[in-house]
Amino acid sequence: MKSFSNLFRIFFTILSSDKDFVYKTKRLTGFYPLNRSLYKLAFKHRSAQITANNEKQSDNERLEYLGDAILGAIVAHVLFKKYPYKDEGFLTEMRSKIVNRENLNKLAIKIGVDSFVEGWPEHKSKSIYGDAFEALIGAIYLDRGYNITKKFIVNRILKYHIDIEELEIIELNFKGKLIDWGQKEKKEVKFELLEEIGDGYAKKYKILVIIDGKNYEEAMDFSKKKAEQKAAEKTLLTLEDKNILKHN
Repeated sequence: MKSFSNLFRIFFTILSSDKDFVYKTKRLTGFYPLNRSLYKLAFKHRSAQITANNEKQSDNERLEYLGDAILGAIVAHVLFKKYPYKDEGFLTEMRSKIVNRENLNKLAIKIGVDSFVEGWPEHKSKSIYGDAFEALIGAIYLDRGYNITKKFIVNRILKYHIDIEELEIIELNFKGKLIDWGQKEKKEVKFELLEEIGDGYAKKYKILVIIDGKNYEEAMDFSKKKAEQKAAEKTLLTLEDKNILKHN
């Protein structure tokens, strides 16, 4: 009965005034959207939420939040099954290699998400596209459920656009990249330990990135090294969003 209802909704979606958007979304995802308003919202960046009448509209940040969680869970499950004898540290690093912001930005552009995104031109940094990709996953999850979302991620993303074996030998070094940028631009980059929380195995380290005396991003982790990497990654994103740093 549910499948018949979905077919009925798809039929009227195809006949709708949004049929161009519907067909374009179908080419992107591999299936027709049932609730096209979710997908439209997924592609609306916060910079496009002010209308000509200065009225505030919804943007994709909530869908991005949901999509980030769903994407992380599905990738974690795939890696858990693929590497039955690897420890938590290896699995966490591999997941980070797949879902880190820089990789998602490139992936979003590669599959064509950038052609959907609504936002003012001056705000269209590459990170907008990675955000929209996560929001798209959130929209798919709400529209079609977990199994279809997993099929989209595994069969259309991981299968054709992510070489997991190659990622094994790639070492993520956001801290090194930030330091290299600082040296090139003659800027002082410091990683300051703000706080140590807890004791023993439960101890967490809170790290702040400081560039030329200005505070940038903070991050926390059970490992000081990982906290520095996370803070560096967030700072690189901030620099890119402000057009201070540009990726090739």
